[in-house]
Amino acid sequence: MLESTGGIIILEGDVNNSNYEKSLKDFSQEFGKVLDPVAFLNEKNSALCASFLRLHELTLSDGLISKRHKFFIHAAITAVQHDREATMMHITGAIKSGATEEELLEVAYTLIPVAGMPSFAVFIGALQQVRSQLNQ
Repeated sequence: MLESTGGIIILEGDVNNSNYEKSLKDFSQEFGKVLDPVAFLNEKNSALCASFLRLHELTLSDGLISKRHKFFIHAAITAVQHDREATMMHITGAIKSGATEEELLEVAYTLIPVAGMPSFAVFIGALQQVRSQLNQ
């Protein structure tokens, strides 16, 4: 059954679903932590958080486009938005999905003609920070 809350459609039972805690744990493992906005959402509106986690699972699973390539797309978009933390998160996801250094650099290079050097710099800075964290 669907329930509408403030214009947001939430599947009834999402929060009580035994998969909710597993989804939160999987999200944390995929990105190395539960990101602050997700933790906040979990605390303040667990139904919306459950829906977000379900959307995350549905859209980032392998399909016609691999999970790794989807992370490349997400990392590029967040770099264009100049969101270094989110870019780091998506680069981490790409690496855990099998991305190579060369692939990540190619994603970074493709940003230059369409989004400029500032977006490239965000991506490269995030990549260097992720590399540093993974080498610790």
